[in-house]
Amino acid sequence: MSSTHGTFRLIYEDASWFLGKLLLLYITLPLTAAWIIIGTSFDMDKTLSSISSPAYFFFIPFYGVMGFKSLLPIAVSLGGTRTQMLKSFYVIGVSSVFVYMLVLNLLQCLLWTLYDRGVSSVSITHAGMFHSSEYQFFPYLWIDLMVGLILFGGAFFIYCITYRAGMTRTLISIMIIAIAAMFLYYSGVLEAPIAWLSTLNINAMTGFTIAGIAGLAALLTTYPMMRNASLQPKQKRE
Repeated sequence: MSSTHGTFRLIYEDASWFLGKLLLLYITLPLTAAWIIIGTSFDMDKTLSSISSPAYFFFIPFYGVMGFKSLLPIAVSLGGTRTQMLKSFYVIGVSSVFVYMLVLNLLQCLLWTLYDRGVSSVSITHAGMFHSSEYQFFPYLWIDLMVGLILFGGAFFIYCITYRAGMTRTLISIMIIAIAAMFLYYSGVLEAPIAWLSTLNINAMTGFTIAGIAGLAALLTTYPMMRNASLQPKQKRE
């Protein structure tokens, strides 16, 4: 087995276990079944269910960090390179998130169909409601894909910054940027750019698409940051 194939297989097995088995099989599917049973057994007065919260608020951002952090030393010790690891992580990570989001939306479509036909009293809550209160499969799927990109890419981008710069330097830099932004905002320097942005009338679909592109850009930005990185991150106090 070549080192490229070995690295790819290593990341694939990890993604299949974490996002496929742990998140989808052990959490999302039982959660969907529970909402169907509750919605068909009791009158919930149009209660909104949520089966995407575990992925949004924990699993995808966590995989964006630990899916790389835990496997980098193993891949290198088996003869793989950092560039092989990064490229495999990008391809498998984004693909896995997209596959999960597709299955998630099929399950959400099932919940909505049962509610729409009066079988269940439980509807769904979804970020797509900013676009349309009426359920629409493809727009809602697109929004989930964009949210997946910003969660996965954003989490890995932040991890890479702390990996190269250390936690202390990262926090100091964030504070400097935050304080500078406060001075710019309250001094009125940002009034013109904010007024210009408000005239664009960006709708929800465009906003989520821009966020997804930003997540993808953040993910790709990590390549020059990490392709020659040390196997050990900067110490926490550096």
